[in-house]
Amino acid sequence: MKRWICLARLGLAAVLAGGVLLTSAPSRADDYAFINIATASTAGSYYPSGLAIAKLINDHLDRRASAQSSAGSVENVDLLRNGEANMAIIQNNVVRDALAGTGIFEGNAFEGMRVLTPLFTNSDHVVVRTAAGIDSLAAIAGKRWAVGSVGSGTLLSNQAILGGAGLTVADVQAEYIGQTEAMAALQNGLIDGANLTSGVPFAQLQELLLTAGDSLTIYGMTEAEQAAVVETSGWKAPFLIPAGTYQGQTDTLNTVSHLALIMVPTDYPEDLAYALLRLMEANVDTLKQAHGAFRSFDLASAEARVTAVNLPIHPGAQRFFDGL
Repeated sequence: MKRWICLARLGLAAVLAGGVLLTSAPSRADDYAFINIATASTAGSYYPSGLAIAKLINDHLDRRASAQSSAGSVENVDLLRNGEANMAIIQNNVVRDALAGTGIFEGNAFEGMRVLTPLFTNSDHVVVRTAAGIDSLAAIAGKRWAVGSVGSGTLLSNQAILGGAGLTVADVQAEYIGQTEAMAALQNGLIDGANLTSGVPFAQLQELLLTAGDSLTIYGMTEAEQAAVVETSGWKAPFLIPAGTYQGQTDTLNTVSHLALIMVPTDYPEDLAYALLRLMEANVDTLKQAHGAFRSFDLASAEARVTAVNLPIHPGAQRFFDGL
């Protein structure tokens, strides 16, 4: 596997409660002197979250780290597979399908990754142009709709949303663009809507709604629509966006969500995986200040959340969870 490494004999950083202490210990962490974190487009939560984690590593561990923008979850699997990244943020259904060789990974399974930790809950924001008259998920049919980039988790989320209304991508005028481009297209009236995924609150969406005024709104699903998306997708969960979260949002909105997971290769050194989680535990407040999506980051419930979706945990992460 191609490594992002300098073959230097570097000691492993051990993170201790109440602070960070660097100590030396021989391990395969020497092969991970540089950590490249695959994220997604710069407009969502993955990229700024990757930057925040990279900064922690650079500030406190005897490693160098950077965050790489990408098309998203599907591409991130291949970046891990090809050794172009050695850490990646990937949504739970993509991890499931890649490990099992099902769905878009049929005949092309990748079993060489494990969960380090759930990062946060990513929720779906169905943003529509007010003048488009979209008053139900079924009404998206025939509309100009940003479905996400090829290779992105956003595309899979759009397919799930459309599927809840008995639609497919073929039923809309699909624009295969990322979230950055989708928000620009919404602002300029070039599309009728887009399903944007992010943690709540979604800072870039807040800015867009402030600029757009009454021309854009977030569509709240009916309970029946929400239940249909959950059932037909098999991987989405119900979620509520509290009233007042966004400009002009006076009501609590029904939507759906999924888990964003930090994935690492199976040969990721156990001591390094453990040290990273200790580092994140010691700096939770820093992460929450770095990006709003970290509000749902909770290491205390992490193991249970991974177990609930039946995904394999990295041994270093299991060691950390066992000590909680």
